Amino acid sequence: MVIGNHIYSQSYCENRYDYTWIMGGEDIDTTEDIYGGFEINFNSTPPLLKKHPKWYGMPLHNLSMSSKNGNLIFYSNGCLVLNKLDLEMENGGPLNPGEVYDYVCPFNGYNGLQSMLSIPNPYDSTLYYIFHISQYLPHDTNAFTPVLSENLYFTVVDMALNNGLGQVITKNEIIFKDTSMIGTPLTATKHANGIDWWIITPDRWLNAFHCIFLGKDGPEYLGKQSIGIPPNPGAEGGQGKFSPDGTKFAWFHPRFGLYLYDFDRQSGMLYNFQHIEIPVTDFIVGGCEFSPSGRFVYVNNDYDLYQVDTWSEDIQESVVLIDTYDGFGDPLPTRFFYLERTPDDRIIMNVVNGSQYLHIIQEPNKKGINCKFEQHTIKLPTVNNFTLPHFPNYRLGALGEPLCDSMWVSTEYPVIQSGIKYKVGPNPASGYLRVFPIDDTNKEEYQVAIIAMNGIEYVRSKETELDLTNLPSGVYLCKIIDDSGFVQIEKIVALE
Repeated sequence: MVIGNHIYSQSYCENRYDYTWIMGGEDIDTTEDIYGGFEINFNSTPPLLKKHPKWYGMPLHNLSMSSKNGNLIFYSNGCLVLNKLDLEMENGGPLNPGEVYDYVCPFNGYNGLQSMLSIPNPYDSTLYYIFHISQYLPHDTNAFTPVLSENLYFTVVDMALNNGLGQVITKNEIIFKDTSMIGTPLTATKHANGIDWWIITPDRWLNAFHCIFLGKDGPEYLGKQSIGIPPNPGAEGGQGKFSPDGTKFAWFHPRFGLYLYDFDRQSGMLYNFQHIEIPVTDFIVGGCEFSPSGRFVYVNNDYDLYQVDTWSEDIQESVVLIDTYDGFGDPLPTRFFYLERTPDDRIIMNVVNGSQYLHIIQEPNKKGINCKFEQHTIKLPTVNNFTLPHFPNYRLGALGEPLCDSMWVSTEYPVIQSGIKYKVGPNPASGYLRVFPIDDTNKEEYQVAIIAMNGIEYVRSKETELDLTNLPSGVYLCKIIDDSGFVQIEKIVALE
């Protein structure tokens, strides 16, 4: 792929750190039944579902980590780190020590929702960071909840040790301690340089986020950033996700609706807060995920799934109901829970009860019901008890580099295509820029955004001709996305 005079090598597009998902319950005996562990393996097309016996449950606080080439190397239930042989890794436990650990660990799995993730060390390919939030019991009759969050820890795994089975070399190191953390979501995105990382997690009481920079010297706590409006302190089960390109952050509160922000990958700052109202229920958990193109945000409470079009001129008006829980039981109700985008560019939804079924959005880049949301379509080899790992976008490059093409999609249409469908010019541009289809028969609707290299969006339009008269001179990205899910990104030079 060529952008200007820069020949771009998508080496980071080969990262398969999220290709093996370990899920399900514990195998407490050798009886062949529907209980126990399983895995979803995205190294094949379609993905392979198979049993994966393991001796530990991992219902909520969990992660799965694969090597760069997609092979499982370790996983965790928040109590300890297990190697690829399903054995406790050397020095692999305990994680999150304390009274909560003593109640639930190691076999049942630690408490917490989207409160654990792993990031490969950008500067040493044998090392992996694990970030995890611990909880404590306040033992105070006036406490807001019986269990509160306390520490954000980091743990380090060295996969070069023990003949490739790994060893935990740093464990339960406190990045910061703050009992006002809501505890979820914990998520991350790449720095603008495509190497370092930003990690954020919100406050329970304030309109604030804890911000962490992960660079060559390890995690560095940068303090809190205040923006927007405070969350509902009782809605501690909402999800939050960065868009695939890292320029937006969405956080769904089951009781307050959707919080949407732009994100500056250079400075690590959130800006341009928007509050999108979503019909609510009394349920305290709900899902949130971006489409692979970054255009749509999907949010759900326990009964309803909605799509939000972030490219719309009126985002609130773009909210559309995709589907409502159909009453299916397994035998318990398979109501809606959390969302996670897959390596093959679909979105999986788990359910609020132990079940052998998952829901799926087959074509999340499509508008409205064309996204093909299918309830209880994926039948699992064993019962899944809430598990759904969370992964940041490991295939994100530096700011200005294009999103990775989807090479492993098994759905009807690739969601992000390489190639050219639209002409952009003149380039350099002075005063105006024209964007129009190369093929005159192409009648698809499309939108165009002009984005600075620091991630700030200056222009967004559905028009063929864009007014650039107020644009400072410099280099920008011209991002085109149409209703088929096609994305085209061009570098342009603006002249005053």
